[in-house]
Amino acid sequence: MPLSQNITHMDLSRLVPVAVLLVALRPLHSHSAGDAKSLHPVVLVPGYAANQLEAQLTAAYEPSEPVCGARKGKGWFRLWPINHTAMDDPHQATCFTDQMSVVYDAVADDYGNAAGVVSRGPFFASTRGLIGWDPLVRQLEAVGYRDGESLFGAPYDFRYSVAPRGHPSVEGARYFAALARLIERASSLNEDQPVVVVPHSLGCALAYQFLLGRPLAWRRRYVKRVVFVAAALGGFAEGMNILAAGMDLDLPNLARPSRTRLARSQQSALWRLPTPMVFGDRPLVVANNTTYTAHDIVEFLEAIAFPEGVRPYVTRVLPMWEALPAPMVPVTSIIGVGVSTPETFVYGEDGFMGTPEVVYGDGDGDINMVSLEAIEKEWSGVEGQVLKVVRLPGVHHTDFFSVGFALKKVVDEVLKASRTAKPCRTIEVQTDMQVPVGEKRLRVQVL
Repeated sequence: MPLSQNITHMDLSRLVPVAVLLVALRPLHSHSAGDAKSLHPVVLVPGYAANQLEAQLTAAYEPSEPVCGARKGKGWFRLWPINHTAMDDPHQATCFTDQMSVVYDAVADDYGNAAGVVSRGPFFASTRGLIGWDPLVRQLEAVGYRDGESLFGAPYDFRYSVAPRGHPSVEGARYFAALARLIERASSLNEDQPVVVVPHSLGCALAYQFLLGRPLAWRRRYVKRVVFVAAALGGFAEGMNILAAGMDLDLPNLARPSRTRLARSQQSALWRLPTPMVFGDRPLVVANNTTYTAHDIVEFLEAIAFPEGVRPYVTRVLPMWEALPAPMVPVTSIIGVGVSTPETFVYGEDGFMGTPEVVYGDGDGDINMVSLEAIEKEWSGVEGQVLKVVRLPGVHHTDFFSVGFALKKVVDEVLKASRTAKPCRTIEVQTDMQVPVGEKRLRVQVL
């Protein structure tokens, strides 16, 4: 049996037909205007590639091809999401790779855009710039939330992340400062009520590190609850394969050097790597008669000809994920389970230049179960840490806002967090074991 068929669990996602989502288009709840006034404000923190990016090209920009300089000096343009029709032109794909890549400056010990490229995440504090969140936004608006008044978006340049104390992170520090101001403003606009923070995917990792960096008194004053959706605080196995093979972001005809450049240049790419604390000695990649675990990331980076990734990984990533201290604010963790998820990548005789066979295990299709459950494992025994874990069988990592019953559960948990008084239970675990028959889904292509 091929390794790619070595699946030891049932993929419950097959029970859910793939179709156009209908249920998410109508409100799931009915509440009075009086209820709306009692709602705590909500701040949404998107995952990777789940918000728009804009860029402008200054005089310092040196295009790799003449066509790439067409927008030079002409103001802001949309960098992400990409125009797939325009990207049929291979020259435009090259331009996108140049302008989307970032650069690690070893002397400054920080990441930045390519020379002459300025970027921003538009519509900060609004949900308008978010991608794939519309069904959730509509449901929250149906119960009384209003964009920019009680419901806010916190988009960011997802190519970046943050760094531990003692290391500069200009972009990350700027975002964290803006996020703190947004949460304080959201509270101020809503009778000084604390905020419900709802991050997804990479946004969970950022929100978690943000909370750890704020004083405990600030957290308890301004954060009512954090509703993590598909949190991967321990990385995931696919993160290694992305660095080895690159990422194409659905671009046609993108050459391997461009794919690997897109993947390896981004600061946030190293945050995808499985952490030793969570993954331990599990085999993650096998190539050239060598097995790589989360303890062997340095050797792995050298083996895939990415030695320049070693220093930022060792000094800027590992220190931030050596432990997972509890944030000491109430947390709900909503995760998908029972979906075939890449667990080990086995490369053949062509080594890292070939296509690996994949061993699958449990998870949400992208994130491995050991990483999804890290929150419960590390925080459930911490005195004073309120934690609720909700497991949704068959829900893929990208489907929480598009599969009807999953969307309903997310909305329910947000509203419970917004309305409930001080939690009395320290740990609560809930599993919705039945996938509703005939459920509709529409895959949203964001990670």
